[in-house]
Parts: sequence; C-alpha cells; structure tokens
Amino acid sequence: MKTVTVYGASDDLIEVEGDIREEFSLSSQGEEEGDLVLFSTGTILRIKYTDNGIWRITPVVVNIDATVDIDQAPEEEGDDGVYSDRATVTGDITWVAHGLAYASK
Repeated sequence: MKTVTVYGASDDLIEVEGDIREEFSLSSQGEEEGDLVLFSTGTILRIKYTDNGIWRITPVVVNIDATVDIDQAPEEEGDDGVYSDRATVTGDITWVAHGLAYASK
C-alpha cells in the first residue's frame, strides 16, 4: 500500500507528497470549479482555492481499492497558519494526474 497526501499551497499550487511527489499549478479554469487530482486507483479529488483564501478538497470518486481521509482546515486561516485541507489517499497507487474534467459510464 502507498500513501499520498494532497494539499494546496500559496494561492496557485497543488502539492502531492508521500510515495509519489509532484507539484501542479492550479489552472485558471480551476479558479471557478476547482481542479481534479486523479489517482491510478480510480479515486478523484476536486481541489479549489476559495474566496476566503482556504484550499478545500472534496472527493468526487472514491474507489473501493483506496481510502481517503480529509483533514479540514478552519474556515479562516488561524494562528497555526493552516489554510488548506489535507487529503490522504492510501491504496495501490502507481500514478497521480492533474486535470479539469473526466467522463464515466
């Protein structure tokens, strides 16, 4: 099993850490609806930088072959400097991709 954590940084970066590491740039289209982070397990997360300056992550698809735990940031940045949800995905993850849309049957 591999573990990957996803969170937002600054106002335009999507960070991926753990067994797979990458940094994606938030697309301009993602400013409205959020961008997607897709995993080889079939899991899809939506990540959005809100008007309040907080990164929010919501599951779109969670495959039974993976688990997703999301630690939510407070509504406003606190004294601890937390301004992003952190999603931890665990499963047989072989790749992570960044995109704007997906289709399913």
